[in-house]
Amino acid sequence: MIVLDSIGWVNTGLPLLVLTTLAVVLPRYLVDRHTRSHAKVARGMLAVLVLLLLAGFVLSMVVTGARGFDAEAHLLANPGEGFGMHARLSLLSGIVWAPILALVWFGQAQAVEDRRGRDMVLADREGK
Repeated sequence: MIVLDSIGWVNTGLPLLVLTTLAVVLPRYLVDRHTRSHAKVARGMLAVLVLLLLAGFVLSMVVTGARGFDAEAHLLANPGEGFGMHARLSLLSGIVWAPILALVWFGQAQAVEDRRGRDMVLADREGK
């Protein structure tokens, strides 16, 4: 039998590990690797942010359900309170994954500048 303490591997560590892994992996699929546009990178990162918040919401429902709280019934019986509770918990999980997502975004922005710089060098070489 798994005992779920207030802070433990199953109800805290594992969900945060999943969200952090998603913060690193999702941009590889949602941001164009060959773009020279920071706007495209920002749109891709915004999509990642929305997906991470949704994943945090779902994981919050799963974890509270595993602790014996009927999260789905609560959400259906009182949608405002249920949504607010799980949205708050999803946002709080951002304390862990948001800095990592920011570093991934920074890496994506550096890659854009690298591609732009290489394009400028190639254009300069062709112009001579």
